[in-house]
Amino acid sequence: MKNRIKGIFQAIALIALVLSVNMLKVQAAQEVTVAVSAQSKPYNYHNDKQELTGFEIDLLKEIDQRLDAYQFNYETTEFASLFAGLDAGKFDLIANNIGDKEERREKYLFSQYPYVITHNVLITKPELGEKVDLTDLAGRSMGIVAGSAQSIFMEAYNKANPDKAVRLDYVDTDASTIIRGVESGQYDATIYSTTYLKDVEDTYGIKLKGHPIANEDEIQPPGAYFLYRKDNQESLQLRDAIDQVLAEMREDGSLKELSEKYFGQDDSQLSKEIMDYNDSLAQADQSSARKVIVGTSGQTKPLNYFTEDTNQLTGIEVDILNEIDRRLDEITIDYEITEFASLFAGLDSQAFDLVANNLGENPERREKFLFSLYPYIITHNVVITQTGTPENMKMEDFTGKSFGVVPASPQSMFLEKWNEDHPDQAVDIQYVDSDPSTIIRDVYNGRFDATIYNTTYLNDVQDTFGIKLQSHAIENEDAIRPPGSYFIYRKDDQDLRNLMDQTLAEMRADGTLAAISEKYLGEDHTQLTPEIIEKNDKIEAERTGQENSRESSDLVSSEAKSSTDGKLFAPEVIGQIMPTILSKLPITLLMTLVSALIGLSLGFIIAITKIRGVPVLSQLFNVFVSFMRGTPQLVQLFLAFYGFPLVVRWLNQQFGWTFDVNNIPALTYVFIAFGLNEAAYNSETFRAAILSVDQSEVEAAKSIGLTSSQTMRRIILPSALIVAIPNLGNSLISLLKGTSLAFTVTIIDIMGQARIIAGSNLRFFEAYIAVALIYWICCILIEQAVKWLEGRLNVDNHELEDIRVEEASHA
Repeated sequence: MKNRIKGIFQAIALIALVLSVNMLKVQAAQEVTVAVSAQSKPYNYHNDKQELTGFEIDLLKEIDQRLDAYQFNYETTEFASLFAGLDAGKFDLIANNIGDKEERREKYLFSQYPYVITHNVLITKPELGEKVDLTDLAGRSMGIVAGSAQSIFMEAYNKANPDKAVRLDYVDTDASTIIRGVESGQYDATIYSTTYLKDVEDTYGIKLKGHPIANEDEIQPPGAYFLYRKDNQESLQLRDAIDQVLAEMREDGSLKELSEKYFGQDDSQLSKEIMDYNDSLAQADQSSARKVIVGTSGQTKPLNYFTEDTNQLTGIEVDILNEIDRRLDEITIDYEITEFASLFAGLDSQAFDLVANNLGENPERREKFLFSLYPYIITHNVVITQTGTPENMKMEDFTGKSFGVVPASPQSMFLEKWNEDHPDQAVDIQYVDSDPSTIIRDVYNGRFDATIYNTTYLNDVQDTFGIKLQSHAIENEDAIRPPGSYFIYRKDDQDLRNLMDQTLAEMRADGTLAAISEKYLGEDHTQLTPEIIEKNDKIEAERTGQENSRESSDLVSSEAKSSTDGKLFAPEVIGQIMPTILSKLPITLLMTLVSALIGLSLGFIIAITKIRGVPVLSQLFNVFVSFMRGTPQLVQLFLAFYGFPLVVRWLNQQFGWTFDVNNIPALTYVFIAFGLNEAAYNSETFRAAILSVDQSEVEAAKSIGLTSSQTMRRIILPSALIVAIPNLGNSLISLLKGTSLAFTVTIIDIMGQARIIAGSNLRFFEAYIAVALIYWICCILIEQAVKWLEGRLNVDNHELEDIRVEEASHA
């Protein structure tokens, strides 16, 4: 009895063990979403019991059964949506008798070999003839699915043969319905594989004729494939796993049995031509170079800039990258140009594979991004001032002085930290989105008292423009950035970093790197000191976990570690930075209000002048309005900020004046640029509104003795405002959003503050969400105010109309 009970318990334990193992397998299995149309009998379709079945479904179920690492789920959608779903990442693979096309090969990952081989034929009724080709169908109709290989083939045929074009009737339905449409006379022909034709004939007891197509490969080479997402490691692993099972099924006869079950014959065997063709494609895929996108500003001479004569991107970094591109068959390098502050945002969003812009290191960047192992060039930062200032000035000597810097740059971060640590010795930080050359020349012109850049930039500006400036060594230069410029990558792109590092090492060893440095700088700034090598080797060892993480605390600050916490998206950061951004809202509102007042008053004057046709002024205002409406706001802002000082200096030279243009606040230029832009648009709004006023009202006002000014004030303006208010409100909203450009000329508004914060913590996405919410709320408030004002004006008008009606009834 005890043995029986013991046996029962052992059996239960064994069953539990088996079930546990199976459950663990299911839990560990990666879910794979397979998409089909369920309209492609006999490949995939719903049977009488509404169960998804067919050759491809049975094939995939068998593959699923043999692969413990995956679990297949099925989604059905129309054929044209299969590829869109694959693009969007909604599906992991698609199967729908999908053939080979060059456009598809470029975009998607194919099975190594087709799992079934069939041929496309031209399907017609027998009475149309024993031998029919496309020229015989000129002017006749063809039923076809939009986006299919057949439709692409026919569209190309019609374009090439307009005098023998076939009428294409696009329809979103299954192959069976279209083929039966040919039999019923709805269409004269269609194109499908012999598999579909045979299945429809057998199922419905009809007889049609399949005609060979001479250039069948232009539709698709024979064979159907599973398609996966490309440039995705998981997709590649899935493809390889399924390919291996397909090879096993072809070897053990399982694939043949499925083919005979659904097609009545074995259509699964691969010919030598098909294998050679697909092997050559696979080899071409493996040898094809990866496209690497490099983000740079193109404004950082001599590191990267555009030549004046040919407008070609060049510079030290560009020459280095081009040489790497030449030496590496595995990659091909393309460049994308953007402003400095957007480089890291582009790297975050994967718009760039690496960024190069004389980029130095700091803890925040080290934590979030992957650096070159060693710098490719080594230069030193200095404080740059006008000549005549005392020599060897220290940071404390610049208390209250203005520094021109680019937001989110190491220099701006250094100065921000200086002000935080030395509030009684704080400097005036002037943020400007510009190239080093312009900022250094602005120091020479007196717009800024100083700036911080490396000696490379300083020497280049002095040589190019024939000017002389003074440099001061920075005692704690490493606090700005340790000497050296790096290529910066995403952390998950270790392979690309290693590949390029290896080539950089070869270029340093064979003298190529030194030659590039001497070409642009006149001397070799590429040699690595033992200190730089030791420091970077230590950082790399700590990064890869080869040293105790505790030893890295002196290189990566605790603030940097907590700022991002390794998260891809940290929504809590939005709330944390919101108060800091909101502190600059008064500046944004001030720019909006003052510019709006200028725009309203000047716009009204321009409108009246043009309506009355004042000689000369009307023509001048026409040109002014055309120019302001036909050029970008950013250009207008730069013309005001950079152009007006040049005009003043020229006047000073001509007339001996001593007017100091540097005393003009940057806000003044913003008011002028935005105010004039707003005036141009408002003038057209006012002019249209005034001209919309009923002339009978104007004549009535004049008949009772009102003057022109009284008529304008009491009759025209109240009526015109009702028409103008909605457009004026839209202009005000556009103006509010346009003030975000002011940061390019040193004004720190909410957009500027957001970019400063993002440059510090590298949370660009979170910062932009925060500032977007503020703009959105402000715009909603403006919309509501405009609606209230519009309603108020209309109410007053309705009350006046009611009084007039009442008076008329008493009369």
